[in-house]
Amino acid sequence: MIQIGMHQLKKGGRLQEMLPVVNHELELPFCAVSGEKEGPVVLISAGIHGAEYIGIQTAMELSREIKPSQVNGTIIFLLVANPQAASSYTRLFVPEDGKNLNRMFPGKKDGTLSEKIAYTIEKELQNQADFYIDLHAGDSHESVMPFVYYAGAAKEKVSEASRKMAEATGMSLRVRSSATTGSYNFAAIQGIPSILMERGGGGVFGLKELASYKQEVKNVLAHLRVLKDVSPPAKKFQTEVLTASYIDSEHQGFWYPAKKPGETFQKGELLGTVKDVWGNVLQACYGQYDGIILYETVIMGVRKGDSLIAYGCTSNPCDPNS
Repeated sequence: MIQIGMHQLKKGGRLQEMLPVVNHELELPFCAVSGEKEGPVVLISAGIHGAEYIGIQTAMELSREIKPSQVNGTIIFLLVANPQAASSYTRLFVPEDGKNLNRMFPGKKDGTLSEKIAYTIEKELQNQADFYIDLHAGDSHESVMPFVYYAGAAKEKVSEASRKMAEATGMSLRVRSSATTGSYNFAAIQGIPSILMERGGGGVFGLKELASYKQEVKNVLAHLRVLKDVSPPAKKFQTEVLTASYIDSEHQGFWYPAKKPGETFQKGELLGTVKDVWGNVLQACYGQYDGIILYETVIMGVRKGDSLIAYGCTSNPCDPNS
């Protein structure tokens, strides 16, 4: 039997409830669906960045559509991990404390709100999970190509299981993450195979894109044998990125990207520039190797330290100095 907060989920049942954040009045909406037979517990979270709405909508729709009779084990949907941001169109941060929730794990029960949310997610949800899928998107200021991160800083067995989950999405590109921060990376380091999926951006999405996201999540659930009578998808070729680079703005100014997510480039090619109000170039961003654009900022105005663009190398080895 699964216990989430004060709520118990019985075999063959469904819960749609609110999970109180420890030491705070905020509550997090969740839905849990359990089959009659024992099986893995899969945690699916959305809205860690509240303005990444396609992930939230994907979780909400799947939580309503998947029936207990279709499930082996249990699926727990954390529908909106950062409700304050989701309702106020706030990019990246928890409005109350101005912190990035995805950098707060494992959290603190006596910390600020971001730390309390992270602590609650870890103790109440991650600790019960056998596998973890974190749904993200381009935020309100970003556009991303469809791709999936898998945890690469965990133990080899966990990282390999995470890689297989990433492959099962059917997305055309996966990125091996070397980071140790973030909800899914923290979970993987604790022994839970985990992935983070990306799609869409700008705070908007279309029905076709939403349908693709839902199918990609179901592909993983089929791979894990959590969805009954659903065959895992046929394996497709999936490019792997082993080296990724992230460029932040060195100045306050205006950002002009030269490439779009999904486009490829050659080493030394211009990826974008930051200019001042007079049109003077403050920062020019060039590719350090042949690669592909993963995501980028799509709004003009940027501050010093803001993310501008992320790209990855699809060749192995990938040496910027070659």
